[in-house]
Order: sequence, then C-alpha cells, then structure tokens
Amino acid sequence: YYIGLPRSFVAGAVYSPEEDKCLQDVTARLVDSDTGEKFTVKTDSYGDFWFENMKVDHTYSLRIEKDEYYPKEIEDVRTAKDVNIGDIKLYRKVKPRKS
Repeated sequence: YYIGLPRSFVAGAVYSPEEDKCLQDVTARLVDSDTGEKFTVKTDSYGDFWFENMKVDHTYSLRIEKDEYYPKEIEDVRTAKDVNIGDIKLYRKVKPRKS
C-alpha cells in the first residue's frame, strides 16, 4: 500500500565559525507549516543532520539550537525534492575564554 510513495529528505551541517569546528549534538527541528507536526534529530560528530522520508511538496520551518549558542531559524523549507540546506553557522552567546 505505501510502497513507492515519493519521499524527500532535508539535510545540512552545523558548525561554529568562531571555534572553527563542527558542532555535535545540536537539535534540529522541522515543523510542518500546515499541520504543526514536529520532527527532531541531533547532529552527528561531523555536525551533519538529516530528516528522511519527509512528505514531498510540503513546506517546513527549520530551527537549529544548542545550549550556549544563538538559535538559527530557517523558514519556507520546501520539499519539492531532496533539500540540502548546506552549512549553518551557530554563534556562541558568550565567547570562549582564551587560555
């Protein structure tokens, strides 16, 4: 019954340009603009995240957040096909001390 239904993915990578590193365990949340349904994943050790089997021709908002960093919001993520958001920069709320 569900075999062969078209599905999309949404992917991206999160990093800190100030620290010049990929950010692990960042929360990435997609919210369906029509239904409000939420999907949440965490970034891996390379800062990568991906949402698989998303509905085609849907619009989502994407929120990226991690403690001690300013969150990033991306509106109107449309799954007409597979979507690679690319690199997403997160900036620290408090700059790290230099030793």
